[in-house]
Amino acid sequence: MLPDFRRLAVFRTVVAEGGVNAAARALHKSPSAVTYDLQQLEGQLGTPLFRRSGSRLVLTPRGRVLAASIERAYLDLGQAWENVREDVGAEPLRIACVSGFGRYRLVPRLLTLLPEGRPLEVLFRTASQVLALLETGRVSLGVSYRPLVTTGIASVPLGSEELALVGPKTRRATPRAADVAALPFVTYEEFEYVFFRWFESQQLPLPSRWHRSDHFDELEEALESVAQGRGWSIVPLDSALGSAYRSRVRVHRLGRACLNEVHLIGRERDLRSEDAGLLRAAAG
Repeated sequence: MLPDFRRLAVFRTVVAEGGVNAAARALHKSPSAVTYDLQQLEGQLGTPLFRRSGSRLVLTPRGRVLAASIERAYLDLGQAWENVREDVGAEPLRIACVSGFGRYRLVPRLLTLLPEGRPLEVLFRTASQVLALLETGRVSLGVSYRPLVTTGIASVPLGSEELALVGPKTRRATPRAADVAALPFVTYEEFEYVFFRWFESQQLPLPSRWHRSDHFDELEEALESVAQGRGWSIVPLDSALGSAYRSRVRVHRLGRACLNEVHLIGRERDLRSEDAGLLRAAAG
């Protein structure tokens, strides 16, 4: 079933305006009509999007996920609109990459290498979303920790990053290997690949059941949770050593370093382009 875009727009307005009455005024509709649209949308999705807290409407966890996804989509649409309507000069370098490697290593170095006047557009996405953006032509190159290959899309090694176990700064002692599986973990989108890779490198059995304290879409919120003492996580070392967290989380090494390969993904001609060379230089 296709998304109900009309009612999604009503939902977005309710979130932005802070309630049904304000949204009704903005939409030039009656409050009962706005409420009906929300009820129909919840029925289509099979889950409540709001709960009442006194006289206020508060987003449910699934409502927050939907609201955040809608805002990301609107940002992408807004950028696409500007790209079409503006007479831009140099063609932007458009890339999509997984968050940890992209935010903390690739992009900071890339900004120092880009020629003056060359625009840059970066979308931080999950590995599967990176591939989807490449297939639709939204970006010309992607960076992922998975060697994604499909029709017309190839993959070449780009570099490597270290994955590390991190805990709150107050926990000085490194846990014993036998105790790691029982730690309260803070997870984030696509954590399974990163966590499984780290456990495999340390030759540790995976937990029979994850003791998860928090879960987030983004790596940054997971690191913030660890910094607040709410749990442990396994993250790219570059992110743990970044200026925002190096004084707030502690890196623990149980044995050998866990190195994870990072791949450059795109069509064959794009992988041979000058832009691909820029990314390789920045990743080095």
